[in-house]
Amino acid sequence: MQKGAAGPVATQPGRCRRGRLGGGGDPVGGLPFPLGLRHDGERAAFRRPRQPSGETVYDPLSQDISELGADLASGATTSLQLVEAYLARIAAHDKKGAAINAMTWLCDDAAAQARQLDQERANGLVRGPLHGVPIVVKDNIDLAGLPTTAGSALLREHRPARDASVVRRLRQAGAIVLGKTNMSEFACSNGRYGYGSLAGLTLNPYNRARNAAGSSSGSGAAVAAGFAAAALGTDTFGSVRAPACVAGLAGLRPTLGLIPVDGILPLSLSFDTVGPLARRVRDVALLLRSMACAVPGGERGEYLDALDAGALRGQRIGVVADFPGEDEEVQAIVGQSLDRLRDLGAVLVDLRVPAPATALHPILLAPLADAEWPGQLDEYLKKSLGAAPLTMAQLVDAATAWSAACPTHDVNPRTLAGMRRALEAARQQTAVERARAQATLAGFRAALMQRMRQEDVTALVFPTLSCPASPRYDQPDPSYVEHPGNPYAALYVASAAGLPEISVPAGRARAGVPVGLSFMGAPHDEARLLGLAYAFEQSVGARLEPVLEDAGASGAAGGVRTGGLQV
Repeated sequence: MQKGAAGPVATQPGRCRRGRLGGGGDPVGGLPFPLGLRHDGERAAFRRPRQPSGETVYDPLSQDISELGADLASGATTSLQLVEAYLARIAAHDKKGAAINAMTWLCDDAAAQARQLDQERANGLVRGPLHGVPIVVKDNIDLAGLPTTAGSALLREHRPARDASVVRRLRQAGAIVLGKTNMSEFACSNGRYGYGSLAGLTLNPYNRARNAAGSSSGSGAAVAAGFAAAALGTDTFGSVRAPACVAGLAGLRPTLGLIPVDGILPLSLSFDTVGPLARRVRDVALLLRSMACAVPGGERGEYLDALDAGALRGQRIGVVADFPGEDEEVQAIVGQSLDRLRDLGAVLVDLRVPAPATALHPILLAPLADAEWPGQLDEYLKKSLGAAPLTMAQLVDAATAWSAACPTHDVNPRTLAGMRRALEAARQQTAVERARAQATLAGFRAALMQRMRQEDVTALVFPTLSCPASPRYDQPDPSYVEHPGNPYAALYVASAAGLPEISVPAGRARAGVPVGLSFMGAPHDEARLLGLAYAFEQSVGARLEPVLEDAGASGAAGGVRTGGLQV
Protein backbone atom coordinates (compact mmCIF):
# COMPACT_ATOMS: atom_id res chain seq x y z
CA MET A 1 0.00 0.00 0.00
CA GLN A 2 1.07 3.56 -0.35
CA LYS A 3 -0.19 6.75 1.07
CA GLY A 4 -2.17 9.59 -0.36
CA ALA A 5 -2.28 13.36 -0.55
CA ALA A 6 -4.39 16.36 0.31
CA GLY A 7 -6.23 19.23 -1.23
CA PRO A 8 -8.83 19.36 -3.99
CA VAL A 9 -8.39 17.12 -7.01
CA ALA A 10 -7.84 18.99 -10.28
CA THR A 11 -10.82 17.38 -12.00
CA GLN A 12 -13.93 18.17 -9.99
CA PRO A 13 -17.07 16.03 -9.95
CA GLY A 14 -18.98 16.33 -13.19
CA ARG A 15 -15.95 17.65 -15.12
CA CYS A 16 -14.25 14.41 -16.20
CA ARG A 17 -12.59 14.58 -19.61
CA ARG A 18 -11.61 11.78 -21.96
CA GLY A 19 -7.86 11.70 -22.47
CA ARG A 20 -6.09 10.69 -25.67
CA LEU A 21 -2.68 9.46 -26.55
CA GLY A 22 -0.07 12.13 -27.13
CA GLY A 23 -0.19 13.28 -30.71
CA GLY A 24 -3.88 12.47 -31.09
CA GLY A 25 -3.90 8.68 -30.88
CA ASP A 26 -6.65 6.38 -29.73
CA PRO A 27 -8.46 6.96 -26.42
CA VAL A 28 -6.54 5.62 -23.45
CA GLY A 29 -9.13 3.22 -22.09
CA GLY A 30 -11.61 6.04 -21.58
CA LEU A 31 -9.44 7.78 -19.03
CA PRO A 32 -11.05 10.99 -17.77
CA PHE A 33 -7.79 12.96 -18.12
CA PRO A 34 -4.69 12.93 -20.32
CA LEU A 35 -2.25 10.13 -19.51
CA GLY A 36 1.42 11.03 -19.54
CA LEU A 37 3.26 14.33 -19.19
CA ARG A 38 6.42 15.69 -20.68
CA HIS A 39 9.05 16.91 -18.25
CA ASP A 40 8.09 20.42 -19.28
CA GLY A 41 4.44 19.73 -18.48
CA GLU A 42 3.17 19.23 -22.04
CA ARG A 43 1.17 16.16 -22.97
CA ALA A 44 3.35 13.53 -24.57
CA ALA A 45 2.21 10.05 -23.64
CA PHE A 46 3.23 7.07 -25.72
CA ARG A 47 4.40 8.65 -28.94
CA ARG A 48 5.76 6.17 -31.47
CA PRO A 49 9.53 6.66 -31.52
CA ARG A 50 11.54 7.06 -34.67
CA GLN A 51 13.31 3.87 -35.72
CA PRO A 52 17.08 3.61 -35.52
CA SER A 53 18.97 3.92 -38.78
CA GLY A 54 19.58 0.78 -40.84
CA GLU A 55 17.36 -1.86 -42.36
CA THR A 56 16.64 -3.88 -39.20
CA VAL A 57 15.67 -2.91 -35.66
CA TYR A 58 17.64 -4.54 -32.86
CA ASP A 59 15.30 -6.83 -30.93
CA PRO A 60 16.15 -7.06 -27.21
CA LEU A 61 12.95 -8.96 -26.29
CA SER A 62 14.47 -12.14 -24.92
CA GLN A 63 17.86 -10.74 -23.92
CA ASP A 64 18.90 -10.65 -20.30
CA ILE A 65 21.09 -7.88 -18.87
CA SER A 66 24.33 -9.79 -19.33
CA GLU A 67 23.49 -10.47 -22.98
CA LEU A 68 22.56 -6.84 -23.55
CA GLY A 69 25.81 -5.77 -21.93
CA ALA A 70 27.80 -8.05 -24.19
CA ASP A 71 26.05 -6.69 -27.28
CA LEU A 72 26.66 -3.11 -26.12
CA ALA A 73 30.33 -3.89 -25.52
CA SER A 74 30.77 -5.52 -28.93
CA GLY A 75 28.99 -2.73 -30.80
CA ALA A 76 26.15 -5.01 -31.92
CA THR A 77 23.78 -2.38 -30.54
CA THR A 78 23.83 0.95 -28.74
CA SER A 79 21.94 2.22 -25.72
CA LEU A 80 20.00 4.55 -27.99
CA GLN A 81 18.94 1.64 -30.17
CA LEU A 82 17.86 -0.28 -27.07
CA VAL A 83 15.74 2.65 -25.90
CA GLU A 84 14.13 2.99 -29.31
CA ALA A 85 13.45 -0.73 -29.55
CA TYR A 86 11.77 -0.85 -26.15
CA LEU A 87 9.75 2.30 -26.89
CA ALA A 88 8.61 0.76 -30.17
CA ARG A 89 7.50 -2.35 -28.28
CA ILE A 90 5.60 -0.19 -25.77
CA ALA A 91 3.95 1.76 -28.58
CA ALA A 92 2.91 -1.47 -30.29
CA HIS A 93 1.56 -3.41 -27.31
CA ASP A 94 0.93 -1.30 -24.22
CA LYS A 95 -2.13 0.77 -25.11
CA LYS A 96 -2.59 -0.82 -28.56
CA GLY A 97 -2.00 -4.31 -29.88
CA ALA A 98 -2.06 -6.72 -26.96
CA ALA A 99 -2.98 -3.74 -24.74
CA ILE A 100 -1.03 -4.96 -21.70
CA ASN A 101 -1.42 -1.52 -20.06
CA ALA A 102 1.73 -1.82 -17.96
CA MET A 103 3.00 1.77 -18.30
CA THR A 104 1.76 4.99 -16.75
CA TRP A 105 4.47 7.52 -17.69
CA LEU A 106 7.43 7.69 -20.06
CA CYS A 107 10.56 9.74 -19.44
CA ASP A 108 11.04 12.33 -22.16
CA ASP A 109 14.78 12.29 -21.59
CA ALA A 110 15.33 8.53 -22.12
CA ALA A 111 16.99 9.09 -25.50
CA ALA A 112 19.18 11.82 -24.00
CA GLN A 113 20.20 9.46 -21.19
CA ALA A 114 21.11 6.85 -23.82
CA ARG A 115 23.17 9.26 -25.93
CA GLN A 116 25.16 10.37 -22.90
CA LEU A 117 25.91 6.79 -21.89
CA ASP A 118 26.81 5.82 -25.47
CA GLN A 119 29.25 8.74 -25.53
CA GLU A 120 30.76 7.65 -22.22
CA ARG A 121 31.24 4.14 -23.61
CA ALA A 122 32.86 5.54 -26.75
CA ASN A 123 35.23 7.50 -24.51
CA GLY A 124 36.21 4.33 -22.65
CA LEU A 125 34.10 4.93 -19.54
CA VAL A 126 31.85 2.01 -18.63
CA ARG A 127 30.23 2.33 -15.23
CA GLY A 128 29.46 -1.37 -14.85
CA PRO A 129 27.17 -4.12 -16.17
CA LEU A 130 24.09 -1.85 -16.02
CA HIS A 131 25.71 0.82 -18.23
CA GLY A 132 23.18 1.82 -20.88
CA VAL A 133 20.55 -0.80 -19.92
CA PRO A 134 16.91 0.47 -19.90
CA ILE A 135 14.71 -0.27 -16.90
CA VAL A 136 11.30 0.86 -15.62
CA VAL A 137 10.14 1.64 -12.07
CA LYS A 138 6.87 1.26 -10.22
CA ASP A 139 4.74 4.39 -9.98
CA ASN A 140 5.14 4.72 -6.22
CA ILE A 141 8.89 5.36 -6.62
CA ASP A 142 9.92 8.98 -7.09
CA LEU A 143 11.35 10.16 -10.41
CA ALA A 144 12.11 13.88 -10.58
CA GLY A 145 10.04 15.51 -13.31
CA LEU A 146 7.25 12.91 -13.32
CA PRO A 147 4.28 12.47 -10.99
CA THR A 148 4.32 9.75 -8.35
CA THR A 149 0.73 8.55 -8.39
CA ALA A 150 0.74 5.06 -6.82
CA GLY A 151 -1.73 4.25 -9.59
CA SER A 152 -4.23 6.84 -8.39
CA ALA A 153 -5.85 9.59 -10.45
CA LEU A 154 -5.99 11.58 -7.23
CA LEU A 155 -2.20 11.96 -7.20
CA ARG A 156 -1.59 12.81 -10.85
CA GLU A 157 -0.44 16.28 -9.77
CA HIS A 158 1.86 14.98 -7.03
CA ARG A 159 5.42 15.73 -8.10
CA PRO A 160 8.53 14.84 -6.10
CA ALA A 161 11.50 17.17 -5.83
CA ARG A 162 14.09 14.49 -6.59
CA ASP A 163 14.65 10.87 -7.52
CA ALA A 164 14.29 8.21 -4.86
CA SER A 165 17.64 7.07 -3.43
CA VAL A 166 17.40 3.68 -5.10
CA VAL A 167 16.83 5.35 -8.48
CA ARG A 168 19.84 7.60 -7.97
CA ARG A 169 21.96 4.55 -7.21
CA LEU A 170 20.87 2.80 -10.38
CA ARG A 171 21.41 5.91 -12.51
CA GLN A 172 24.92 6.20 -11.07
CA ALA A 173 25.48 2.59 -12.12
CA GLY A 174 24.52 3.53 -15.68
CA ALA A 175 20.90 2.32 -15.88
CA ILE A 176 18.51 4.24 -18.15
CA VAL A 177 15.04 4.88 -16.69
CA LEU A 178 12.43 4.60 -19.45
CA GLY A 179 9.36 5.36 -17.38
CA LYS A 180 6.96 4.28 -14.66
CA THR A 181 4.66 1.30 -14.37
CA ASN A 182 1.05 0.78 -13.40
CA MET A 183 0.14 -0.78 -10.06
CA SER A 184 -2.68 -1.69 -7.74
CA GLU A 185 -3.84 1.67 -6.42
CA PHE A 186 -1.92 2.77 -3.30
CA ALA A 187 -0.27 -0.69 -3.43
CA CYS A 188 -3.52 -2.24 -2.15
CA SER A 189 -4.93 -4.85 -4.55
CA ASN A 190 -8.01 -5.80 -2.53
CA GLY A 191 -9.27 -8.14 -5.25
CA ARG A 192 -8.42 -5.83 -8.16
CA TYR A 193 -4.88 -6.96 -8.92
CA GLY A 194 -3.14 -4.40 -11.13
CA TYR A 195 -6.01 -1.89 -11.19
CA GLY A 196 -5.81 1.80 -10.38
CA SER A 197 -8.04 4.76 -11.10
CA LEU A 198 -5.19 6.46 -13.02
CA ALA A 199 -4.62 3.99 -15.85
CA GLY A 200 -7.03 1.10 -15.35
CA LEU A 201 -6.11 -2.59 -15.33
CA THR A 202 -2.75 -4.15 -16.22
CA LEU A 203 -3.10 -7.50 -18.00
CA ASN A 204 -1.01 -10.65 -17.75
CA PRO A 205 1.06 -11.02 -20.96
CA TYR A 206 0.82 -14.82 -20.77
CA ASN A 207 -2.97 -14.92 -20.55
CA ARG A 208 -4.93 -11.70 -20.67
CA ALA A 209 -7.90 -13.36 -19.01
CA ARG A 210 -5.82 -13.81 -15.83
CA ASN A 211 -4.50 -11.19 -13.42
CA ALA A 212 -0.95 -9.82 -13.29
CA ALA A 213 -0.92 -10.13 -9.46
CA GLY A 214 -0.09 -7.13 -7.35
CA SER A 215 0.75 -4.64 -6.43
CA SER A 216 3.83 -4.32 -8.69
CA SER A 217 1.66 -5.56 -11.56
CA GLY A 218 2.93 -3.20 -14.22
CA SER A 219 6.58 -3.86 -13.36
CA GLY A 220 6.17 -7.61 -13.80
CA ALA A 221 4.04 -7.32 -16.92
CA ALA A 222 6.38 -4.75 -18.50
CA VAL A 223 9.46 -6.98 -18.23
CA ALA A 224 7.55 -10.08 -19.35
CA ALA A 225 6.13 -8.19 -22.34
CA GLY A 226 9.56 -6.93 -23.43
CA PHE A 227 9.04 -3.27 -22.53
CA ALA A 228 12.32 -3.07 -20.55
CA ALA A 229 15.22 -5.23 -19.45
CA ALA A 230 14.23 -5.13 -15.78
CA ALA A 231 12.03 -3.29 -13.32
CA LEU A 232 11.78 -2.05 -9.77
CA GLY A 233 8.79 -2.90 -7.65
CA THR A 234 7.96 -2.49 -3.99
CA ASP A 235 7.02 -5.29 -1.62
CA THR A 236 5.10 -4.95 1.60
CA PHE A 237 3.17 -8.22 1.69
CA GLY A 238 4.19 -9.95 -1.55
CA SER A 239 4.02 -7.22 -4.16
CA VAL A 240 7.30 -8.09 -5.93
CA ARG A 241 7.20 -11.85 -5.50
CA ALA A 242 3.62 -12.43 -6.69
CA PRO A 243 3.91 -10.39 -9.94
CA ALA A 244 7.25 -12.11 -10.65
CA CYS A 245 5.57 -15.49 -10.11
CA VAL A 246 2.72 -14.95 -12.60
CA ALA A 247 4.98 -13.19 -15.15
CA GLY A 248 7.63 -15.91 -15.28
CA LEU A 249 10.35 -13.70 -13.75
CA ALA A 250 12.84 -13.75 -10.93
CA GLY A 251 11.70 -11.32 -8.24
CA LEU A 252 13.45 -10.57 -4.96
CA ARG A 253 12.21 -9.16 -1.68
CA PRO A 254 15.50 -8.21 0.04
CA THR A 255 16.19 -8.22 3.76
CA LEU A 256 14.24 -5.37 5.36
CA GLY A 257 16.49 -2.31 5.47
CA LEU A 258 18.96 -3.45 2.81
CA ILE A 259 17.50 -1.08 0.19
CA PRO A 260 16.83 2.60 0.99
CA VAL A 261 13.15 3.49 0.92
CA ASP A 262 13.29 7.29 0.99
CA GLY A 263 11.38 8.62 -2.00
CA ILE A 264 8.96 5.68 -1.90
CA LEU A 265 5.28 6.32 -1.29
CA PRO A 266 4.73 4.19 1.82
CA LEU A 267 2.24 1.58 2.92
CA SER A 268 3.93 0.52 6.14
CA LEU A 269 7.59 1.22 6.78
CA SER A 270 7.72 -1.71 9.19
CA PHE A 271 7.42 -3.94 6.11
CA ASP A 272 8.07 -1.84 2.96
CA THR A 273 11.05 -2.54 0.73
CA VAL A 274 12.08 -2.10 -2.90
CA GLY A 275 12.90 -5.17 -4.97
CA PRO A 276 14.06 -5.98 -8.52
CA LEU A 277 12.17 -8.04 -11.13
CA ALA A 278 14.06 -9.44 -14.11
CA ARG A 279 14.25 -12.31 -16.56
CA ARG A 280 17.06 -14.12 -14.79
CA VAL A 281 18.48 -14.52 -11.29
CA ARG A 282 21.80 -13.11 -12.55
CA ASP A 283 19.98 -9.92 -13.56
CA VAL A 284 18.52 -9.65 -10.06
CA ALA A 285 22.01 -10.00 -8.59
CA LEU A 286 23.37 -7.32 -10.94
CA LEU A 287 20.61 -4.91 -9.91
CA LEU A 288 20.90 -5.70 -6.21
CA ARG A 289 24.62 -4.93 -6.03
CA SER A 290 23.85 -1.38 -7.18
CA MET A 291 20.68 -0.97 -5.10
CA ALA A 292 21.92 -2.18 -1.71
CA CYS A 293 22.96 0.47 0.80
CA ALA A 294 24.76 -1.94 3.13
CA VAL A 295 25.96 -5.51 2.89
CA PRO A 296 26.87 -6.74 6.38
CA GLY A 297 29.79 -9.15 6.34
CA GLY A 298 30.62 -8.88 2.67
CA GLU A 299 31.13 -6.87 -0.49
CA ARG A 300 28.46 -6.26 -3.10
CA GLY A 301 30.41 -8.34 -5.61
CA GLU A 302 29.63 -11.48 -3.62
CA TYR A 303 26.11 -11.54 -5.06
CA LEU A 304 27.61 -12.44 -8.42
CA ASP A 305 30.30 -14.70 -6.97
CA ALA A 306 27.59 -16.87 -5.39
CA LEU A 307 25.95 -17.72 -8.74
CA ASP A 308 27.01 -21.34 -9.12
CA ALA A 309 25.09 -24.13 -10.86
CA GLY A 310 26.29 -26.45 -8.07
CA ALA A 311 25.19 -24.20 -5.21
CA LEU A 312 22.45 -26.59 -4.01
CA ARG A 313 24.79 -29.55 -3.54
CA GLY A 314 24.84 -30.59 0.12
CA GLN A 315 22.55 -27.77 1.29
CA ARG A 316 19.78 -28.57 3.76
CA ILE A 317 16.55 -26.98 2.50
CA GLY A 318 13.40 -26.75 4.61
CA VAL A 319 10.22 -27.67 2.75
CA VAL A 320 7.49 -25.60 4.41
CA ALA A 321 4.68 -28.00 5.19
CA ASP A 322 2.26 -25.16 6.04
CA PHE A 323 2.09 -24.07 2.39
CA PRO A 324 2.03 -27.07 0.01
CA GLY A 325 -0.15 -25.30 -2.56
CA GLU A 326 -3.93 -25.55 -2.81
CA ASP A 327 -4.24 -26.16 -6.54
CA GLU A 328 -3.40 -29.58 -7.99
CA GLU A 329 -1.37 -28.03 -10.82
CA VAL A 330 0.70 -26.04 -8.35
CA GLN A 331 1.14 -29.12 -6.16
CA ALA A 332 2.36 -31.14 -9.16
CA ILE A 333 4.84 -28.43 -10.22
CA VAL A 334 6.12 -28.10 -6.65
CA GLY A 335 6.54 -31.87 -6.44
CA GLN A 336 8.59 -31.88 -9.65
CA SER A 337 10.63 -28.96 -8.32
CA LEU A 338 11.43 -30.80 -5.09
CA ASP A 339 12.58 -33.80 -7.12
CA ARG A 340 14.78 -31.44 -9.11
CA LEU A 341 16.28 -30.02 -5.91
CA ARG A 342 17.12 -33.55 -4.73
CA ASP A 343 18.71 -34.31 -8.09
CA LEU A 344 20.83 -31.18 -7.68
CA GLY A 345 22.16 -32.51 -4.39
CA ALA A 346 19.99 -30.70 -1.86
CA VAL A 347 18.91 -32.43 1.35
CA LEU A 348 15.21 -31.72 1.92
CA VAL A 349 13.64 -31.68 5.37
CA ASP A 350 10.03 -30.95 6.29
CA LEU A 351 9.57 -27.87 8.45
CA ARG A 352 6.65 -25.98 9.92
CA VAL A 353 6.62 -22.21 10.44
CA PRO A 354 5.86 -21.10 14.03
CA ALA A 355 2.34 -19.90 14.81
CA PRO A 356 0.50 -17.96 13.60
CA ALA A 357 1.95 -19.13 10.26
CA THR A 358 -1.27 -19.25 8.25
CA ALA A 359 -2.88 -16.23 9.93
CA LEU A 360 -0.03 -13.72 9.95
CA HIS A 361 -1.84 -11.02 8.00
CA PRO A 362 -4.98 -10.61 10.12
CA ILE A 363 -3.23 -11.20 13.46
CA LEU A 364 0.10 -9.37 13.09
CA LEU A 365 0.59 -7.54 9.82
CA ALA A 366 -2.67 -5.74 9.07
CA PRO A 367 -3.14 -4.12 12.51
CA LEU A 368 0.40 -2.68 12.45
CA ALA A 369 0.18 -1.56 8.82
CA ASP A 370 -3.23 0.06 9.27
CA ALA A 371 -2.05 2.13 12.22
CA GLU A 372 1.17 3.21 10.44
CA TRP A 373 -0.27 4.01 7.03
CA PRO A 374 -1.97 7.42 7.59
CA GLY A 375 0.86 9.16 9.44
CA GLN A 376 3.61 7.82 7.17
CA LEU A 377 1.66 8.69 4.05
CA ASP A 378 0.93 12.19 5.34
CA GLU A 379 4.63 12.72 6.05
CA TYR A 380 5.54 11.63 2.52
CA LEU A 381 2.88 13.81 0.86
CA LYS A 382 4.03 16.96 2.67
CA LYS A 383 7.01 17.03 0.31
CA SER A 384 4.91 17.20 -2.85
CA LEU A 385 5.63 20.05 -5.27
CA GLY A 386 2.26 19.73 -6.99
CA ALA A 387 -1.37 20.51 -6.23
CA ALA A 388 -2.32 17.08 -4.87
CA PRO A 389 -4.01 16.03 -1.62
CA LEU A 390 -1.59 16.24 1.30
CA THR A 391 -3.15 13.90 3.85
CA MET A 392 -4.93 10.56 3.80
CA ALA A 393 -8.06 12.21 5.14
CA GLN A 394 -8.08 14.56 2.14
CA LEU A 395 -7.45 11.58 -0.14
CA VAL A 396 -10.49 9.79 1.23
CA ASP A 397 -12.69 12.82 0.55
CA ALA A 398 -11.22 13.26 -2.95
CA ALA A 399 -11.59 9.53 -3.71
CA THR A 400 -15.24 9.57 -2.70
CA ALA A 401 -15.96 12.51 -4.99
CA TRP A 402 -13.88 11.07 -7.83
CA SER A 403 -15.58 7.67 -7.72
CA ALA A 404 -19.03 9.27 -7.78
CA ALA A 405 -18.12 11.41 -10.80
CA CYS A 406 -16.10 8.78 -12.70
CA PRO A 407 -17.58 5.37 -11.84
CA THR A 408 -15.81 3.60 -14.72
CA HIS A 409 -12.46 4.63 -13.20
CA ASP A 410 -13.41 4.56 -9.55
CA VAL A 411 -11.08 4.02 -6.62
CA ASN A 412 -11.42 0.38 -5.54
CA PRO A 413 -14.23 0.50 -2.93
CA ARG A 414 -12.40 -2.01 -0.73
CA THR A 415 -9.26 0.13 -0.79
CA LEU A 416 -11.28 3.22 0.09
CA ALA A 417 -12.84 1.31 3.00
CA GLY A 418 -9.36 0.23 4.05
CA MET A 419 -8.20 3.84 4.13
CA ARG A 420 -11.09 4.77 6.39
CA ARG A 421 -10.27 1.80 8.62
CA ALA A 422 -6.62 2.84 8.75
CA LEU A 423 -7.51 6.38 9.79
CA GLU A 424 -9.59 4.97 12.63
CA ALA A 425 -6.83 2.53 13.63
CA ALA A 426 -4.27 5.33 13.72
CA ARG A 427 -6.55 7.36 15.99
CA GLN A 428 -7.30 4.51 18.36
CA GLN A 429 -4.02 2.58 18.68
CA THR A 430 -2.11 3.67 21.77
CA ALA A 431 1.66 3.68 22.16
CA VAL A 432 1.35 0.72 24.54
CA GLU A 433 -0.71 -1.25 22.02
CA ARG A 434 1.75 -0.47 19.27
CA ALA A 435 4.71 -1.56 21.41
CA ARG A 436 2.88 -4.79 22.26
CA ALA A 437 2.20 -5.48 18.56
CA GLN A 438 5.85 -4.83 17.68
CA ALA A 439 6.96 -7.15 20.46
CA THR A 440 4.67 -9.90 19.17
CA LEU A 441 6.12 -9.44 15.70
CA ALA A 442 9.67 -9.58 17.06
CA GLY A 443 8.74 -12.78 18.88
CA PHE A 444 7.58 -14.38 15.65
CA ARG A 445 10.80 -13.38 13.91
CA ALA A 446 12.91 -14.86 16.70
CA ALA A 447 10.88 -18.09 16.74
CA LEU A 448 11.26 -18.52 12.97
CA MET A 449 15.02 -18.02 13.08
CA GLN A 450 15.27 -20.45 16.01
CA ARG A 451 13.30 -23.04 14.03
CA MET A 452 15.63 -22.64 11.05
CA ARG A 453 18.68 -23.02 13.31
CA GLN A 454 17.24 -26.10 15.00
CA GLU A 455 16.67 -27.78 11.64
CA ASP A 456 20.04 -26.52 10.38
CA VAL A 457 18.55 -25.34 7.09
CA THR A 458 20.10 -22.88 4.68
CA ALA A 459 16.77 -21.78 3.22
CA LEU A 460 13.06 -22.55 3.10
CA VAL A 461 11.21 -23.47 -0.07
CA PHE A 462 7.50 -23.32 -0.97
CA PRO A 463 5.19 -22.33 -3.85
CA THR A 464 5.18 -18.54 -4.25
CA LEU A 465 1.41 -18.56 -4.76
CA SER A 466 -0.77 -21.50 -3.78
CA CYS A 467 -2.82 -21.24 -7.02
CA PRO A 468 -2.13 -20.14 -10.61
CA ALA A 469 -2.97 -16.54 -11.51
CA SER A 470 -6.69 -16.05 -10.94
CA PRO A 471 -9.12 -14.37 -13.37
CA ARG A 472 -8.98 -10.60 -13.72
CA TYR A 473 -11.54 -8.96 -11.49
CA ASP A 474 -13.70 -7.58 -14.31
CA GLN A 475 -14.47 -10.78 -16.21
CA PRO A 476 -14.95 -14.43 -15.19
CA ASP A 477 -12.85 -17.30 -16.50
CA PRO A 478 -14.75 -20.61 -16.31
CA SER A 479 -11.50 -22.55 -16.72
CA TYR A 480 -10.25 -21.36 -13.33
CA VAL A 481 -10.71 -23.67 -10.34
CA GLU A 482 -11.56 -21.77 -7.16
CA HIS A 483 -9.91 -22.77 -3.87
CA PRO A 484 -10.48 -21.58 -0.31
CA GLY A 485 -7.80 -19.68 1.50
CA ASN A 486 -5.49 -16.82 0.61
CA PRO A 487 -3.06 -17.68 -2.24
CA TYR A 488 -0.65 -15.05 -0.88
CA ALA A 489 -0.47 -16.53 2.64
CA ALA A 490 3.06 -17.95 2.28
CA LEU A 491 4.39 -14.55 1.22
CA TYR A 492 3.50 -13.01 4.57
CA VAL A 493 6.21 -15.03 6.37
CA ALA A 494 9.17 -13.13 4.86
CA SER A 495 7.27 -9.85 5.27
CA ALA A 496 6.67 -10.51 8.97
CA ALA A 497 10.20 -11.77 9.60
CA GLY A 498 12.02 -9.17 7.47
CA LEU A 499 13.77 -12.00 5.59
CA PRO A 500 14.91 -12.14 1.94
CA GLU A 501 12.85 -14.23 -0.47
CA ILE A 502 13.19 -14.79 -4.21
CA SER A 503 10.60 -16.27 -6.56
CA VAL A 504 11.82 -18.06 -9.69
CA PRO A 505 9.85 -19.77 -12.49
CA ALA A 506 9.19 -23.46 -11.82
CA GLY A 507 6.64 -24.42 -14.46
CA ARG A 508 3.49 -23.43 -16.26
CA ALA A 509 -0.18 -24.12 -15.58
CA ARG A 510 -2.60 -25.32 -18.27
CA ALA A 511 -3.87 -21.75 -18.65
CA GLY A 512 -0.41 -20.75 -19.87
CA VAL A 513 0.47 -18.72 -16.79
CA PRO A 514 3.80 -19.34 -15.03
CA VAL A 515 4.03 -20.87 -11.56
CA GLY A 516 6.84 -19.78 -9.22
CA LEU A 517 8.90 -21.43 -6.49
CA SER A 518 10.13 -19.32 -3.57
CA PHE A 519 13.41 -19.60 -1.69
CA MET A 520 13.58 -17.74 1.65
CA GLY A 521 16.82 -17.28 3.59
CA ALA A 522 18.36 -15.77 6.68
CA PRO A 523 18.79 -11.99 7.18
CA HIS A 524 21.37 -10.47 4.83
CA ASP A 525 22.05 -13.88 3.28
CA GLU A 526 21.05 -12.70 -0.19
CA ALA A 527 24.25 -13.99 -1.77
CA ARG A 528 23.63 -17.60 -0.75
CA LEU A 529 19.92 -17.30 -1.54
CA LEU A 530 20.67 -16.02 -5.04
CA GLY A 531 23.08 -18.92 -5.51
CA LEU A 532 20.41 -21.48 -4.60
CA ALA A 533 17.83 -19.84 -6.88
CA TYR A 534 20.37 -19.62 -9.70
CA ALA A 535 21.21 -23.34 -9.46
CA PHE A 536 17.51 -24.23 -9.60
CA GLU A 537 16.90 -21.83 -12.49
CA GLN A 538 19.76 -23.30 -14.51
CA SER A 539 18.22 -26.76 -14.18
CA VAL A 540 14.81 -25.59 -15.39
CA GLY A 541 16.06 -24.49 -18.81
CA ALA A 542 15.04 -21.80 -21.28
CA ARG A 543 12.59 -19.13 -20.17
CA LEU A 544 9.26 -19.15 -22.01
CA GLU A 545 8.45 -15.75 -23.53
CA PRO A 546 4.83 -14.62 -24.07
CA VAL A 547 3.61 -14.04 -27.61
CA LEU A 548 1.83 -10.69 -27.87
CA GLU A 549 -0.90 -10.35 -30.47
CA ASP A 550 -3.61 -7.79 -31.02
CA ALA A 551 -6.26 -8.29 -28.39
CA GLY A 552 -9.02 -8.13 -30.99
CA ALA A 553 -7.39 -10.78 -33.15
CA SER A 554 -6.31 -13.26 -30.51
CA GLY A 555 -8.93 -12.87 -27.81
CA ALA A 556 -8.05 -12.69 -24.14
CA ALA A 557 -5.42 -15.39 -24.08
CA GLY A 558 -1.91 -14.87 -25.33
CA GLY A 559 0.64 -17.51 -26.26
CA VAL A 560 4.03 -18.60 -25.07
CA ARG A 561 7.21 -18.97 -27.06
CA THR A 562 10.65 -20.36 -26.55
CA GLY A 563 13.37 -19.75 -29.08
CA GLY A 564 10.82 -18.02 -31.29
CA LEU A 565 8.47 -21.03 -31.37
CA GLN A 566 4.98 -20.87 -29.91
CA VAL A 567 4.29 -23.75 -27.51
